Amino acid sequence: MAQPAVDKEDGLAVQDLEKLDVTKLTPLTPEVISRQATMNVGTIGHVAHGKSTVVKGLSGIHTVKFKKEKERNITIKLGYANAKIYKCDDPEIEAPDCYRSFGSC
Repeated sequence: MAQPAVDKEDGLAVQDLEKLDVTKLTPLTPEVISRQATMNVGTIGHVAHGKSTVVKGLSGIHTVKFKKEKERNITIKLGYANAKIYKCDDPEIEAPDCYRSFGSC
């Protein structure tokens, strides 16, 4: 697949609606991914204050993965989880209910 032209002003992939085949768009298509906001969320705090629960709530990924962590029900090793956050375009659904997050594979 050929790379799309990039707008020199904003650095985003040019979306020419005459040539854009929306049936072939995916979340990873350059025309889509170049317009996706990126946000890094870090958690810090004391033991058993819910950091892993927040990560699981946002990404759907359980960060407690190792045997010793599962035995003690704590996260020992640093982890990382991707998530995508979507906003519903329905004007009848108000914030914060209009936002949903899903883990990324």
